Amino acid sequence: MKNTIDRRNFIKLTATASGALVVGVQLQSCLTEKSPVITHQFSPLIKIGTDRWVTLMAKNPEIGQGVKTALPMILAEELGADWNKVKIEQADFDKKYDEQWAGGSYAIILNWDLMRKAGAQVRYALQTAASKQMQLPIEELMTKDNKVIHQESGNSLPFEVLLQEASEVALPEEVEYKPLEAYNIVKKNTPQTDLDEMITGSSTFGIDIKLPHMVYATVRKSPVHEGGVSSFDASETKAIQGVIAVHELNNKDYGGRLLGSNSPNFVNGVAVVANSTWAAFKGAEKLKVEWDNSGCRLENSEELFQRFHDQLSNTTIERKDGDVDKAKGNAAKVYEAIYELPFWAHVPMEPMNCTVDFRDDVCEVWAPTQNPEALQNGLIKLFGLEAEQIKIHIPRIGGAFGRRYYVDYAMDAAILSQKMGLPVKLTWTREEDVKHDWYRPGSIQKLSAALDKDGMVKAWRHVLANASRMTSLGREGRVAGTEIDEYEFPAGFVPNLQLEYGHVLSDIPLGQWRAVSASANAFSICCFLDELAFENGMDPIDYFLKFLGPARMVPVVGEYEFDNGRFIHVIEKVRQNSNWDSPLPKGQGRGFAARKGAGSFIAEVITVEAVEDSIKILEVHAVVDCGIVVNPSGAEAQVEGGILEGLSAAMYGAVTFKGGETEQSNFHDYPWIRMRDVPEIHVEFIQNDLPPRGLGEPPLPPAIPALANAIFAATGKRIRKLPLSRSFKV
Repeated sequence: MKNTIDRRNFIKLTATASGALVVGVQLQSCLTEKSPVITHQFSPLIKIGTDRWVTLMAKNPEIGQGVKTALPMILAEELGADWNKVKIEQADFDKKYDEQWAGGSYAIILNWDLMRKAGAQVRYALQTAASKQMQLPIEELMTKDNKVIHQESGNSLPFEVLLQEASEVALPEEVEYKPLEAYNIVKKNTPQTDLDEMITGSSTFGIDIKLPHMVYATVRKSPVHEGGVSSFDASETKAIQGVIAVHELNNKDYGGRLLGSNSPNFVNGVAVVANSTWAAFKGAEKLKVEWDNSGCRLENSEELFQRFHDQLSNTTIERKDGDVDKAKGNAAKVYEAIYELPFWAHVPMEPMNCTVDFRDDVCEVWAPTQNPEALQNGLIKLFGLEAEQIKIHIPRIGGAFGRRYYVDYAMDAAILSQKMGLPVKLTWTREEDVKHDWYRPGSIQKLSAALDKDGMVKAWRHVLANASRMTSLGREGRVAGTEIDEYEFPAGFVPNLQLEYGHVLSDIPLGQWRAVSASANAFSICCFLDELAFENGMDPIDYFLKFLGPARMVPVVGEYEFDNGRFIHVIEKVRQNSNWDSPLPKGQGRGFAARKGAGSFIAEVITVEAVEDSIKILEVHAVVDCGIVVNPSGAEAQVEGGILEGLSAAMYGAVTFKGGETEQSNFHDYPWIRMRDVPEIHVEFIQNDLPPRGLGEPPLPPAIPALANAIFAATGKRIRKLPLSRSFKV
């Protein structure tokens, strides 16, 4: 019978437990509240204490994507922990954690096996210790709810009585994972670990950090990205009550515009230090600065996009399959379209901020960053520090979307703390945040297709022209690599295919933005396929499925293959869920789009209503195949968030430039979707036991063309230029 023990086994078990009773609830009477808590750290990620609690480290930055919950869930699952007796701690930056960054939807992809292995290693140590104490084969033992359990009898030992012996067991390199059918934590809806604090407003974000003797700062940056300070008058600033100091910041004194490849340095400007953030803001308003823009490209949006357009005829070929020109010559029809994508800003709710205490030979940082290693490397470069002199804390982050992959704002704070000899909390105004972003690149894209007599594609040409992130960020490799590459859909699906890139030099600061190139290219590709469907009198989903062909593994590049069967499955499922084939009232329309990203397959259908020149989004259906869904509730939030950000950018997003300066400054001229305009969103995950893939970015790209295609279905008007607010009231 489970949870029973005879006298003989009782003596055997208690003899090896230093007199502590080790079975079930009886143990409680032997551990008093006054007993000192002893904690054993089994690995960098796992600590277990005699207080019956398991502490798991959340190693990656939490930017709202849920990794502070999802990664510990994987650890706890393989360990056999009781989730109700788990504490989660946000880890400081330390190279022992490996891949300690957030971006590219890689957190689960890179850490799935790492977390499983760490949990399984400690489980093995606990089972080994229990095997000795229980005198039973380790193969007959399992872990669950912070106990090692004998599967046949149900007898168990709690983790806390095994700690000493388990801590002496060498953790094995080769481990055996739990069978997926035995999972009782992973795959279950789990609230975010900081949910109570977020609801009550007691969470500590970077902007909430307070230190003794701390002063506060803000910056006024050169309006032209590559510009500098010619002179400034701070007399009115210093007259503001609370202002302590004013400092010029010149990146030439600190290594120039780049800290390293893909790591931009701060933009030149003037900083105001005060006894409160408000006083610093008011002081910065009073600064009189003469800017030096000599040698800068004083770019205007219209001229820049004209250069993009002109560059379509001067390109390099990034991929060539078959003979596109020959296929066009033999085509029944050739169809082409040109699309225009604007520059987009990140505008996370928490503006750029960082707190630094630079004292003696130690630099301690509280940084809401996606990329703590880049921050460490920047501090080493700017100040000649050793890694051991730098301590980086990673608080919860109020949104990032790629902006906080760069650490320019943290360099501001570190310089000011060193100058002041005090802890400094630097906070940017929203205006500085919008005007000094690292924007998602705008582009002009031309697509053409050679069609056979049945209207199906026999040749495909995609030409993209813009300013490359590779150049802007000093990255190595082909300039097209961040904009359009040999993997771009529909590579592998069309026998005659040509992908081309036209590179335009620009000083506009460019960087990561949620789903980056996919957020642009999915718009042109999926809208183009929708156009081809209507051009040939076919239903858009029918046409898309016929374009894909039968379920199979499609060779794309090298050993990489596209699982067309999984793609077809999400498309067919979203068709069913959205009632695609049912009629809609006059003035309403449905739009479809699908995309693979970060290993996940996503199909979306959006329903809109058009009244005169006004568009209202009524409903969104999304079907997702991302393999194992670690935390369904967190995953659903990711899909909803990605869709909403895509819709926001599509409807409103447009950063424009005049004389080299960003024209937008806040939410009044760079609006985002309001709660009253949020549509119903229905999300379904395909259930399977394939390895989990990324989810932070993939839902965003298809939302944009699905919306544009829905508007066409409702109004008959094609959207080839974003944002939609240029064509409709949204």
